[in-house]
Amino acid sequence: MSNLSKVQHKSYSIGQVHAITGIPKPTIRFWEKEFDHYLKPLRTSGNQRRYDEEMISRLEKINFLVKVQGYTIDGAKRKIEMLDDAIEQKKSGDDPMKTLAHAMSDYLLKRMMVR
Repeated sequence: MSNLSKVQHKSYSIGQVHAITGIPKPTIRFWEKEFDHYLKPLRTSGNQRRYDEEMISRLEKINFLVKVQGYTIDGAKRKIEMLDDAIEQKKSGDDPMKTLAHAMSDYLLKRMMVR
């Protein structure tokens, strides 16, 4: 077995995440409740939170939107959803203009059939 297959992802406690990001632990817990679809830390058998690099990155994104850019919680949720949708579109190779053109042509065809 190679060393690459043995690589484990590093996980961090909530205290370590606080030390890394400067985000207070109560704020992290609050954001987990508010962004429950987006922030899901792993749990140990003792039910302690463990954050991987992805979760830390997400916390920093929320922190930037709320604390730096001044978004409300609801505004930050909408912004994150928009960013995630844009990333998914890029990954799937969808062209928004092409999608719109198809939707419009489908609509026009349906309207013509009704007459």
